[in-house]
Amino acid sequence: MSLAYVAGAPPMEDPTPRSVCGFVESEGEAKRLHLLVAGAHCAACISAIEGRLRDDPAVTQARLNLALRRLSVEWRGEARHADALAGAVEALGYTVAPFDPAHLARLDTQTGRALVRALAIAAFASSNVMMLSLAVWAGQAQDMAPGTQLLFQWLAGLVALPAVAFAGRPFFRSALRALRAGRTNIDVPIALGLILTTAISVIELLRQGRDVYFDSATALLFVLLVGRYLDFRVRARSRGAIERLLMLKAHGAAVCRADGTVEVLPAEAVHAGMSVLVRPGERVPVDGFVIDGRSELDVAIVTGESLPQAVAPGARVLAGSVNRAAPLRIRASAGVEDSHLADVARLVERAEQARGPAQALADRVARIWTPIIHPVALATLLGWWLFAGAGLAPALLHAVSVLIIACPCAIGLAVPAVQVVATGALLRRGVLLRAGDALERLAGIDHVAFDKTGTLTCGQPRITRWPDDPEAVRLAAGLAAASHHPAARALHAAVPDAGPPAGWAEVPGEGLRAPVPGGELRLGRAAFCRAEPGEDGDSEIWLARPGRAPVRFGFEDALRPQAGAVVAAFRAAGLPVAILSGDRLAAVARVARVLGLPDWHAGLLPGDKLERLDAWRRQGWRVLMVGDGLNDAPALAGAHVSASFAHGAPASQSAADIVLPPGDLAAVHHAWRAGRRAHRIIVQNLVLAALYNVALIPVAIFGLVTPLGAAVAMAASSLTVTLNALRAGEPGGGRG
Repeated sequence: MSLAYVAGAPPMEDPTPRSVCGFVESEGEAKRLHLLVAGAHCAACISAIEGRLRDDPAVTQARLNLALRRLSVEWRGEARHADALAGAVEALGYTVAPFDPAHLARLDTQTGRALVRALAIAAFASSNVMMLSLAVWAGQAQDMAPGTQLLFQWLAGLVALPAVAFAGRPFFRSALRALRAGRTNIDVPIALGLILTTAISVIELLRQGRDVYFDSATALLFVLLVGRYLDFRVRARSRGAIERLLMLKAHGAAVCRADGTVEVLPAEAVHAGMSVLVRPGERVPVDGFVIDGRSELDVAIVTGESLPQAVAPGARVLAGSVNRAAPLRIRASAGVEDSHLADVARLVERAEQARGPAQALADRVARIWTPIIHPVALATLLGWWLFAGAGLAPALLHAVSVLIIACPCAIGLAVPAVQVVATGALLRRGVLLRAGDALERLAGIDHVAFDKTGTLTCGQPRITRWPDDPEAVRLAAGLAAASHHPAARALHAAVPDAGPPAGWAEVPGEGLRAPVPGGELRLGRAAFCRAEPGEDGDSEIWLARPGRAPVRFGFEDALRPQAGAVVAAFRAAGLPVAILSGDRLAAVARVARVLGLPDWHAGLLPGDKLERLDAWRRQGWRVLMVGDGLNDAPALAGAHVSASFAHGAPASQSAADIVLPPGDLAAVHHAWRAGRRAHRIIVQNLVLAALYNVALIPVAIFGLVTPLGAAVAMAASSLTVTLNALRAGEPGGGRG
């Protein structure tokens, strides 16, 4: 049985063996579990945990997010296998608990306080030991009596030894856990360096030698703790957006019973069909439909829409929205874990966990680098001691410098730090990444293709031409009620009480049809309705009835205000822009003429758009496809990288790598700039990390740097990489 814990109980406080099986999510035979892993803070930890879980034949995927310390593991088989998986992680020396954002916040508070406490002790010890050492150094120049020098060195030792023993616990505990599990991590060489430096000083003090380095030991500890604390704070800041999203989940729900009473239950206890009361100021706990009350909802964090949304009976509401005005009673359409908010959280999680080529390269380097450190340090020790004629103490110090300076922490942080910061910044902008490598692919595009209706245009067409037959208008409005196409919505809005006929079906890219006496009722493209397209540039929908001539509805759809600027920005960056539309030739030609686009294609079926993208791919182009309709889904799925809108068809959102805020076309250019910026910063980080190790390890091997200097360099490299990663979240997304 594993040492797993229930949510809400800090792992360090409750050693009672408990099961995590109750937190397993099931999708048929597939099982998924999210765990909070305490003690994981370097690339070696990721490699050890993921590698151990992948050795289990039942496990299909294992990902550890270092910023959130969240381990997501998927397997096939029984849910009770979760305890064995949690036990396997704990056998590596880590403590696990079911993932809970509130629990993570509490754990961070404890970790932050412990680091500050250790840092304060290290600062006190370092400053006092340094003053004593300065007195010894000055005394050596001024013929201080040996007894006085020895007294000062003993005083320095009395201050340094307890300080190193107490303040060094964050490193010692982590290293000990790793060694007990038969592996290494970043803290093993650090702890070894601290222990060796202190041990050499104690031995020299006892034998009254000259190589007493208590000042170096305490200063080394202080610098290492400064680096560890700053790294902790930077990571906490970088994951802020993700945490806020997870914290949007309501913890309780006021459920209305049949007898009129209201009972507050855990949000997880609400299921489809329950009636839930949402008071003003409260967050909607589950997706559902309003059954009583009128109010305004703040949906900015859920859909990206900045304006409050008025709701009335029948309106759909999403979990995470905030009720701003009056009480609402809603009918739950799904449980908490099946809500839109939970889907968004899962998408963000998967986007963070998926790894692109840059992350895979960094992982491989970090994995093979750690086992190399110790033989190199041993060779340095033997080389200086046995061959260079240095004493054991100087040789050990040179080996310690190698251990500290060669830590691959900068390599391990180079890519994930950028991804977490960039993903969080885009999320704050309302842009949701559905694929983990979407930013990398977005940064590499050399061509852009837009759908027209609903993408370049507002998707809210106004009817400009009607047939004279009222019966035709009513039939068309009824069939249009079954479609989410913007033109169909406008048509249905003209006769809102018309309902779709029985047996209707949608033909993607063509229109709708329904069986009627004598044949079939059709609404859609001219060819679908066996009609000739109109000559003007307006969009159109045709209605075909058995035994009657097809009738035409004409529409006019305005360009989005941002369309011209977005297209011009992509073209100014040297990217060709094209339109792939299923609309009529005249309508597409008019939009292309206004935007100044020579490359446009009209009357395309879903398969035609996909074929066009395939042709471009064969020519070596990497195309960004932007669309919002059901007929765009195949092209979105087949593009090098794709983007849809939150207002688009569910199928198009599912097929896209990126989901943009409703109606915000400028967000696609913002995301592209953010992707380019993130790619540049990832390359910079990898180069910085590589240069650091290539340049400084030989310096340490040749004895040109002290352990303290090595600690300063190591901390500086990690901080440089992490602080550089924060630039990926700067407003504006950087230069294109």
